[in-house]
Amino acid sequence: MEKSKGIILRYGISVLFLITGILFNLFNIGNNNFFSFGSVGNWFIYIGFVSLAIITIRALSKKEIKKDERNYFIAAKANRVTFVLIILAAFVVMVCDGIKTITIPYHMFMSYFVCGIILAYLVSYKILEKYY
Repeated sequence: MEKSKGIILRYGISVLFLITGILFNLFNIGNNNFFSFGSVGNWFIYIGFVSLAIITIRALSKKEIKKDERNYFIAAKANRVTFVLIILAAFVVMVCDGIKTITIPYHMFMSYFVCGIILAYLVSYKILEKYY
């Protein structure tokens, strides 16, 4: 029962992204060039469709995920390493901004920052997986 509630919640969030994108396009909110999507509404629609596809593929796959103490331990260690990297990256960004003002738009900065966090977690998890 818990699995079906999670799937329903994920589908609901994906549909919410789609509806938000349609409403943004309908009311002309965020029409400036947002990456290569043309608008924020198009980006929300894209994210909604991609998340629907991923949820459907995961729901149809019959592969069982192993959940043991080792995986939880590695995930916790990777979280700690990622947190330390976030703090160090924030310090470096503050120092660089003090030396020379960063002129990158906020949405671009945050998207790169989130991608960096995900990449740091993935790399640290894979490295720790080899040692533990």
